[in-house]
Parts: sequence; C-alpha cells; structure tokens
Amino acid sequence: MFNKKTLVATVLVALSMTSVVHADSTIVYELNDAGGLKIQHTISISGRWLRLDSQPKGKSDYTVMDLGRMLMFDVNDSEKNFQLTRMGRLYWPETSLTSPKFKPIPKKNAVSGIRCQPVDETGADNKSVAQHCMSSGGALGLNAREMITLSRLFMSARRLGLSWPGVATPDERQISLLSKNSSGVMQEFKSVTHQRIEKADSTLKCNAVNSRSSE
Repeated sequence: MFNKKTLVATVLVALSMTSVVHADSTIVYELNDAGGLKIQHTISISGRWLRLDSQPKGKSDYTVMDLGRMLMFDVNDSEKNFQLTRMGRLYWPETSLTSPKFKPIPKKNAVSGIRCQPVDETGADNKSVAQHCMSSGGALGLNAREMITLSRLFMSARRLGLSWPGVATPDERQISLLSKNSSGVMQEFKSVTHQRIEKADSTLKCNAVNSRSSE
C-alpha cells in the first residue's frame, strides 16, 4: 500500500519524467462524438508509464498513468495538484467491458496506412454493438510492453465510463485503429512516431504537493 508521502514522491517522479518526455512511442487518435465535436488524444508511452494530452483539454491539463500498478493521475498545473484514481478494481476481474467478444468480418482495411482486420463487437444475443478495425502492436512498431500499456488505456477508458469506443483484445496484443459504436461515436488512429522527445517547456513540470484520492 502507498502512504501519502510515497505516493506524492511517485507521482513527482512520473511527472518530472514527462517534462523531458521520455516517450518511446507517441500515438495520436481523433475522437468524433455524435454531436460533431472532435478531440485529439496524444498518447506518449514509456514502458508501463503513459501520458495523455487532449485537445481541447478536459477537466485536467493532462493525465499520467502507471498501467503496471493501474494508477491514474489527473494533473492540474494551475492548481499545483493532481487527483489519483486507483483503477485496479475497475479493470479486474474480466467483464464484458474489459473482455469484449469479436466476430471477424471477411475483408481487409487500412487506417492511415496501417493494415487492420475489421471485426464486429457483439453483445447480448450476439448482436453487433460496435465495429472496429484491429491491428497488432508490431504493425504500429510497438514492443510488447508498450502494447500492454496502450491496451490497458483503452480498456480502462471503457470501465471509467468515458466515451471512447476503442478496444483491445483480452490478450493485450491487438488494438483498434478505427472504432464506431451504435451511438455514432468514432475513434480513429492518425499517426505513430518512435523517438525520445525533448520538451524544454517548463509548464510540463508539476510540483504537486496536494492530492485528492478517488476510490
């Protein structure tokens, strides 16, 4: 169990890491909601750590996740604090939300130049609830650890009640490049890069000393 002092130290290390952004892979997705609003999600991954920046911003300036320990830190630079969510009990055990059933569609597709396999996600009575185009981490240039991190981001978003229709397979080896659910919400892969990105912007640093825990 983390005590508060250890927890603050952990998140400070994580946030200072992202100030340089030690991202081995950076993936960009675009989310289109049913009302026509477009949100760009930039996902920077380094091992089990992930930083999520959204444009336009949501309730926080950015989010840092430890997807080994299943901890999420919503960071607000202006207020010099973060909100912690322990996601483990939201992610495990397996449910239909974290372990969806897929039915392959006999055709091929490509999204932003990456080949993918179209599938139907089926719910009750084997009826389609969403369509996806799935691709392996190798096609995206991600290693196994990065793929686990990205997969857990997508599946945690579903358990947290976010509007993301994107999914990953239960074995954490494939991720959707294009997803559209029955409500008309669509999420589409745009790009991936692989490099350590130097960020000199000091606004990325957060000297957070206050935390609010969300159980």
